[in-house]
Amino acid sequence: MRTLFLWLATCLTLSAGGHRIASYSPGATQTLIDLGCSAEIVMATRWCPLPKDHPAARDADVFMPDLERLLGAKPDLVILPRMANPLWAEKCAKAGLRTLVLNPESRDSVSKDILLVGEATGRTDAAKKIATLLSSRPAMTVRRIIVIWDGVMAGPDSYLAEPLAAAGLQSALSRGAWIKFDWELLVSAKPDAVLWIQNSGTDSLITTSPEKAVEMGRIPGVRDLGCVKNKHIYQVNSGSNWLPGSGLTKSLDEIIRIRNAIGQ
Repeated sequence: MRTLFLWLATCLTLSAGGHRIASYSPGATQTLIDLGCSAEIVMATRWCPLPKDHPAARDADVFMPDLERLLGAKPDLVILPRMANPLWAEKCAKAGLRTLVLNPESRDSVSKDILLVGEATGRTDAAKKIATLLSSRPAMTVRRIIVIWDGVMAGPDSYLAEPLAAAGLQSALSRGAWIKFDWELLVSAKPDAVLWIQNSGTDSLITTSPEKAVEMGRIPGVRDLGCVKNKHIYQVNSGSNWLPGSGLTKSLDEIIRIRNAIGQ
Protein backbone atom coordinates (compact mmCIF):
# COMPACT_ATOMS: atom_id res chain seq x y z
CA MET A 1 0.00 0.00 0.00
CA ARG A 2 2.83 2.40 0.88
CA THR A 3 4.43 1.75 -2.52
CA LEU A 4 1.13 2.59 -4.22
CA PHE A 5 0.87 5.88 -2.35
CA LEU A 6 4.47 6.75 -3.31
CA TRP A 7 3.76 5.89 -6.94
CA LEU A 8 0.67 8.14 -6.93
CA ALA A 9 2.63 10.96 -5.33
CA THR A 10 5.28 10.57 -8.01
CA CYS A 11 2.69 10.76 -10.77
CA LEU A 12 1.14 13.88 -9.26
CA THR A 13 4.54 15.53 -8.98
CA LEU A 14 5.42 14.73 -12.57
CA SER A 15 2.07 15.91 -13.86
CA ALA A 16 2.73 19.21 -12.10
CA GLY A 17 5.71 19.84 -14.37
CA GLY A 18 8.50 17.73 -12.86
CA HIS A 19 11.07 15.70 -14.74
CA ARG A 20 11.35 12.00 -15.41
CA ILE A 21 14.96 11.16 -14.67
CA ALA A 22 17.02 8.05 -15.38
CA SER A 23 20.22 8.06 -13.32
CA TYR A 24 23.10 5.74 -14.16
CA SER A 25 25.25 7.24 -11.39
CA PRO A 26 24.72 6.45 -7.67
CA GLY A 27 26.54 9.66 -6.74
CA ALA A 28 24.27 11.70 -9.01
CA THR A 29 21.24 9.94 -7.55
CA GLN A 30 22.23 11.14 -4.09
CA THR A 31 22.60 14.63 -5.51
CA LEU A 32 19.12 14.39 -7.04
CA ILE A 33 17.70 13.35 -3.67
CA ASP A 34 19.42 16.24 -1.89
CA LEU A 35 18.09 18.64 -4.50
CA GLY A 36 14.54 17.45 -3.86
CA CYS A 37 14.18 15.41 -7.03
CA SER A 38 13.58 11.99 -5.48
CA ALA A 39 10.01 11.74 -6.80
CA GLU A 40 11.23 12.51 -10.33
CA ILE A 41 13.59 9.52 -10.55
CA VAL A 42 11.99 6.81 -12.69
CA MET A 43 15.06 4.66 -13.33
CA ALA A 44 18.26 4.10 -11.34
CA THR A 45 21.01 1.57 -10.77
CA ARG A 46 20.74 -1.19 -8.19
CA TRP A 47 23.47 0.61 -6.21
CA CYS A 48 21.64 3.93 -6.05
CA PRO A 49 20.71 5.14 -2.53
CA LEU A 50 16.94 4.99 -2.94
CA PRO A 51 14.49 3.60 -0.37
CA LYS A 52 13.45 0.01 -1.08
CA ASP A 53 9.87 1.09 -1.70
CA HIS A 54 10.78 3.81 -4.20
CA PRO A 55 8.95 3.00 -7.47
CA ALA A 56 11.93 3.69 -9.79
CA ALA A 57 13.10 0.77 -11.92
CA ARG A 58 16.50 -0.47 -10.71
CA ASP A 59 17.86 -1.76 -14.03
CA ALA A 60 19.97 1.17 -15.25
CA ASP A 61 23.33 -0.45 -16.04
CA VAL A 62 25.96 1.76 -17.64
CA PHE A 63 28.20 -1.26 -18.37
CA MET A 64 25.45 -3.22 -20.16
CA PRO A 65 23.06 -0.48 -21.32
CA ASP A 66 19.72 -1.38 -22.84
CA LEU A 67 18.07 1.35 -24.90
CA GLU A 68 14.72 -0.44 -25.12
CA ARG A 69 14.58 -0.76 -21.34
CA LEU A 70 15.57 2.88 -20.94
CA LEU A 71 12.91 4.09 -23.36
CA GLY A 72 10.35 1.98 -21.51
CA ALA A 73 10.87 4.16 -18.43
CA LYS A 74 9.99 7.22 -20.55
CA PRO A 75 12.60 9.59 -19.09
CA ASP A 76 13.10 13.13 -20.31
CA LEU A 77 16.55 13.40 -18.68
CA VAL A 78 19.31 10.78 -18.59
CA ILE A 79 22.33 11.26 -16.30
CA LEU A 80 25.45 9.26 -17.11
CA PRO A 81 28.67 8.92 -15.08
CA ARG A 82 31.94 10.28 -16.40
CA MET A 83 33.19 6.81 -17.40
CA ALA A 84 30.15 6.09 -19.56
CA ASN A 85 30.86 4.88 -23.08
CA PRO A 86 30.58 7.94 -25.36
CA LEU A 87 28.72 5.77 -27.87
CA TRP A 88 26.01 5.08 -25.27
CA ALA A 89 25.65 8.78 -24.56
CA GLU A 90 25.39 9.44 -28.29
CA LYS A 91 22.81 6.68 -28.65
CA CYS A 92 20.68 8.19 -25.89
CA ALA A 93 20.88 11.61 -27.50
CA LYS A 94 19.96 10.24 -30.92
CA ALA A 95 16.90 8.62 -29.33
CA GLY A 96 15.72 12.13 -28.45
CA LEU A 97 16.67 11.98 -24.76
CA ARG A 98 18.25 14.94 -23.02
CA THR A 99 21.54 13.38 -21.93
CA LEU A 100 23.83 14.72 -19.23
CA VAL A 101 27.35 13.28 -18.81
CA LEU A 102 29.09 14.12 -15.56
CA ASN A 103 32.45 15.93 -15.57
CA PRO A 104 35.81 14.14 -15.87
CA GLU A 105 37.32 13.43 -12.46
CA SER A 106 39.29 16.30 -10.97
CA ARG A 107 39.85 18.06 -7.66
CA ASP A 108 36.65 20.11 -8.17
CA SER A 109 34.56 17.75 -10.29
CA VAL A 110 32.01 17.04 -7.53
CA SER A 111 30.91 20.65 -7.07
CA LYS A 112 30.82 21.04 -10.86
CA ASP A 113 28.58 17.97 -11.13
CA ILE A 114 26.25 19.27 -8.42
CA LEU A 115 25.86 22.56 -10.28
CA LEU A 116 25.36 20.70 -13.56
CA VAL A 117 22.60 18.51 -12.14
CA GLY A 118 21.05 21.50 -10.41
CA GLU A 119 20.85 23.44 -13.65
CA ALA A 120 19.42 20.46 -15.55
CA THR A 121 16.65 19.96 -12.98
CA GLY A 122 15.81 23.61 -12.34
CA ARG A 123 17.35 23.55 -8.85
CA THR A 124 20.24 25.95 -9.48
CA ASP A 125 19.95 27.86 -6.20
CA ALA A 126 19.80 24.68 -4.10
CA ALA A 127 22.76 23.26 -6.02
CA LYS A 128 24.84 26.39 -5.37
CA LYS A 129 24.23 26.09 -1.63
CA ILE A 130 25.36 22.46 -1.59
CA ALA A 131 28.36 23.06 -3.86
CA THR A 132 29.55 25.94 -1.66
CA LEU A 133 29.96 23.50 1.24
CA LEU A 134 32.58 21.67 -0.80
CA SER A 135 34.26 24.62 -2.48
CA SER A 136 34.80 26.70 0.68
CA ARG A 137 38.26 26.63 2.27
CA PRO A 138 38.91 27.05 6.02
CA ALA A 139 41.51 29.53 7.26
CA MET A 140 43.93 27.09 8.85
CA THR A 141 47.20 25.32 8.21
CA VAL A 142 46.53 22.45 5.82
CA ARG A 143 47.41 18.96 7.06
CA ARG A 144 48.29 15.97 4.88
CA ILE A 145 46.36 12.72 4.71
CA ILE A 146 46.42 9.53 2.69
CA VAL A 147 43.06 7.94 1.93
CA ILE A 148 43.28 4.24 1.04
CA TRP A 149 40.33 2.60 -0.66
CA ASP A 150 40.14 -0.80 -2.31
CA GLY A 151 43.86 -1.09 -2.99
CA VAL A 152 44.42 2.46 -4.25
CA MET A 153 45.26 5.83 -2.69
CA ALA A 154 43.41 9.06 -3.43
CA GLY A 155 45.73 11.65 -4.94
CA PRO A 156 45.40 15.43 -5.31
CA ASP A 157 43.51 15.06 -8.60
CA SER A 158 40.86 12.65 -7.27
CA TYR A 159 37.32 13.79 -6.51
CA LEU A 160 38.04 13.29 -2.80
CA ALA A 161 40.49 16.20 -2.91
CA GLU A 162 37.58 18.64 -2.75
CA PRO A 163 35.93 17.51 0.52
CA LEU A 164 39.37 17.03 2.05
CA ALA A 165 40.28 20.63 1.18
CA ALA A 166 36.98 21.86 2.63
CA ALA A 167 38.04 20.21 5.89
CA GLY A 168 41.56 21.68 5.89
CA LEU A 169 43.29 18.57 4.54
CA GLN A 170 45.08 17.60 1.36
CA SER A 171 46.41 14.42 -0.16
CA ALA A 172 49.94 13.65 0.98
CA LEU A 173 50.66 12.37 -2.53
CA SER A 174 52.23 14.78 -4.99
CA ARG A 175 50.19 13.97 -8.09
CA GLY A 176 47.61 11.73 -9.70
CA ALA A 177 44.00 10.80 -9.07
CA TRP A 178 44.15 7.20 -7.83
CA ILE A 179 47.53 5.57 -7.21
CA LYS A 180 48.08 1.87 -6.56
CA PHE A 181 48.65 1.32 -2.85
CA ASP A 182 52.32 0.97 -1.97
CA TRP A 183 53.89 0.99 1.50
CA GLU A 184 57.10 2.65 0.29
CA LEU A 185 55.15 5.45 -1.36
CA LEU A 186 53.13 5.91 1.82
CA VAL A 187 56.33 6.19 3.88
CA SER A 188 57.86 8.74 1.50
CA ALA A 189 54.63 10.81 1.57
CA LYS A 190 54.82 11.16 5.39
CA PRO A 191 51.10 11.80 5.98
CA ASP A 192 49.78 13.34 9.19
CA ALA A 193 46.92 10.83 9.12
CA VAL A 194 45.75 7.77 7.22
CA LEU A 195 42.10 6.93 6.50
CA TRP A 196 41.15 3.42 5.41
CA ILE A 197 37.80 3.21 3.59
CA GLN A 198 36.05 -0.16 3.64
CA ASN A 199 33.50 -1.04 0.96
CA SER A 200 30.06 -1.35 2.50
CA GLY A 201 26.42 -0.88 1.61
CA THR A 202 25.95 1.66 4.39
CA ASP A 203 27.89 4.61 5.73
CA SER A 204 29.45 4.72 9.17
CA LEU A 205 31.14 7.29 11.35
CA ILE A 206 34.90 7.67 11.06
CA THR A 207 36.62 5.96 13.98
CA THR A 208 40.19 5.31 15.03
CA SER A 209 41.44 1.92 13.87
CA PRO A 210 43.54 0.13 16.50
CA GLU A 211 43.75 -2.92 14.23
CA LYS A 212 45.23 -0.98 11.31
CA ALA A 213 47.51 0.94 13.70
CA VAL A 214 48.89 -2.37 15.03
CA GLU A 215 49.32 -3.70 11.49
CA MET A 216 51.17 -0.58 10.38
CA GLY A 217 53.24 -0.62 13.57
CA ARG A 218 54.73 -3.98 12.55
CA ILE A 219 56.10 -2.75 9.22
CA PRO A 220 59.66 -1.32 9.18
CA GLY A 221 59.65 2.30 8.08
CA VAL A 222 55.89 2.58 8.39
CA ARG A 223 56.02 2.24 12.17
CA ASP A 224 58.29 5.29 12.35
CA LEU A 225 55.73 7.59 10.74
CA GLY A 226 54.28 10.31 12.94
CA CYS A 227 50.71 9.28 12.07
CA VAL A 228 51.40 5.79 13.46
CA LYS A 229 53.19 7.01 16.58
CA ASN A 230 50.44 9.58 17.24
CA LYS A 231 47.69 7.05 16.46
CA HIS A 232 46.13 9.09 13.68
CA ILE A 233 44.97 5.98 11.83
CA TYR A 234 41.26 5.95 10.98
CA GLN A 235 38.68 3.84 9.21
CA VAL A 236 35.16 4.28 7.80
CA ASN A 237 32.59 2.20 5.95
CA SER A 238 31.63 3.60 2.57
CA GLY A 239 28.09 4.16 1.33
CA SER A 240 26.62 6.99 -0.74
CA ASN A 241 28.38 9.57 1.47
CA TRP A 242 31.73 8.74 -0.15
CA LEU A 243 30.59 8.58 -3.76
CA PRO A 244 31.19 11.52 -6.13
CA GLY A 245 28.07 13.52 -5.35
CA SER A 246 26.40 15.68 -2.74
CA GLY A 247 26.60 12.82 -0.23
CA LEU A 248 30.17 13.94 0.42
CA THR A 249 28.84 16.98 2.27
CA LYS A 250 27.47 14.58 4.88
CA SER A 251 30.99 13.26 5.49
CA LEU A 252 32.48 16.73 5.98
CA ASP A 253 31.93 16.92 9.73
CA GLU A 254 33.55 13.51 10.10
CA ILE A 255 36.57 14.53 8.02
CA ILE A 256 36.86 17.75 10.03
CA ARG A 257 37.11 15.63 13.19
CA ILE A 258 40.26 14.05 11.77
CA ARG A 259 41.65 17.50 11.00
CA ASN A 260 40.88 18.69 14.54
CA ALA A 261 42.47 15.58 16.05
CA ILE A 262 45.70 16.25 14.16
CA GLY A 263 45.69 19.82 15.48
CA GLN A 264 47.28 23.00 14.25
